[in-house]
Amino acid sequence: MSSVASMIGKLALLTLLFKSVAAQEEQENPCKSFGMDFQDGGSYLQNSLSTDDFSFVSWFEGCQNDTANNIFVDPTGDQVLCSDTNLQPDDTDQLATCPVDKNQLYSGDWSVIVISNNGDSGMPIAYQRDFSLEVAPQQTTTYVPTVTATVSLTAVSSVTAYMTSTTTITLSTSTTTTTKASKTL
Repeated sequence: MSSVASMIGKLALLTLLFKSVAAQEEQENPCKSFGMDFQDGGSYLQNSLSTDDFSFVSWFEGCQNDTANNIFVDPTGDQVLCSDTNLQPDDTDQLATCPVDKNQLYSGDWSVIVISNNGDSGMPIAYQRDFSLEVAPQQTTTYVPTVTATVSLTAVSSVTAYMTSTTTITLSTSTTTTTKASKTL
């Protein structure tokens, strides 16, 4: 009899656990944050010659009318508070600027943390995006493409004549920025 009671107790405990997990899934936070330029797991180049402040863009969806606090974390764990961003309107670029010049950055694994109470009636949010930065001088190369085409005409008649014409066309100059990293910002 005690084994039956034990089995019923375990089954009741599993049922409560299942209901608890299901309730948490139903409570999933509708407020989402998305990185538009620096995405979780990405690798990016930052120009070590730039004195611009480091900045990043987020989009929010399903959030209440509130602001997010943004934190920039270096590879050693040191944090700096960046400018706040609005959680609304949905799907709109929200720029956060950090008081760190790009020429002060160094190569390594960095993070951005986005936190907010999400308004008076929303569920609080805390999102983290981890990414790798390669910090080096940006290199620019200019190419001047030239196309040469040869046209040969052969007339067929009682007299055989051969004519060859060469045309050279120079296209407009194109400037290409090359980097070692997969993306340039």
